[in-house]
Amino acid sequence: MSDTAQPMTTDLPLGDLPSVDNTLLSNAPLEVAICEVRFTSARTEVRAETAARIRDVLVETMGIDFPSIQVATQGTMQINLNAGAPSWSGDQTTGWQVASTDGQHSATVFPGSVIWQVGAYERWSVSMRAPLKVLLNSLAADQPPSLVQRVGLRYVDRFVDPACHALGDWSGKIDTTLLGPVGNKVFGSKVRGAQQQIEIALDGRHGAILRHGPIPDQETKSVNYLLDIDIFANAAVSFDVIGVLDTAERLNRTALSLFQACVSAEYLRTLKGEGDD
Repeated sequence: MSDTAQPMTTDLPLGDLPSVDNTLLSNAPLEVAICEVRFTSARTEVRAETAARIRDVLVETMGIDFPSIQVATQGTMQINLNAGAPSWSGDQTTGWQVASTDGQHSATVFPGSVIWQVGAYERWSVSMRAPLKVLLNSLAADQPPSLVQRVGLRYVDRFVDPACHALGDWSGKIDTTLLGPVGNKVFGSKVRGAQQQIEIALDGRHGAILRHGPIPDQETKSVNYLLDIDIFANAAVSFDVIGVLDTAERLNRTALSLFQACVSAEYLRTLKGEGDD
């Protein structure tokens, strides 16, 4: 469908979360950003011509080379409750992956989903919205999906500070509510690992999962801190390019609000580069 309509307002985060500070981080901890759109469609395969067209438009849009076009496969896993263990159903979907020269940008297209992944993140409009628009328009031109089932964003941040040699050293940087066990008066100073998963219900259609915890860095003998934000919209709606883009942008704004809630105000200023020489 056409994407020339006026986009909806996407300034406010979902779930009545606080508004965000849009200042770009000069010391950004982001390692990878991923957007996935799942949909229903009459298509049973993605043609090589579609992958080549996506590659050409990505080159034109982003100004970087995408020399690699490779076959991609996606398996389906079912849970066998009787056996109590996962087992592969044998179903396998084939698509295409288009990747940049440095491997920092890739697009994967299947008959029922598209995935955009970027490691060299600049800002939402350039690194995510523009390439996602290319992917969605390519699908619409080839054989439009009927329903969008899920839109998801995932941001993986790795906070690095050589001065942090123990989990407790992240106090004052990571919000104290996330560092819970460190505050224990008996064993807090002895905690070496605390991987946690938090499920958040934003409203009836949107949710988020936070995975976080310390990651030892053997090379520097320090402790990094990992924050993995997975945020999604689960609701079947008619396929519309602008509609998907606006949903993804609202999710992005919400993920940023969650990110800023996970770090202290002082550490956020450090990430912005305020006070740097």
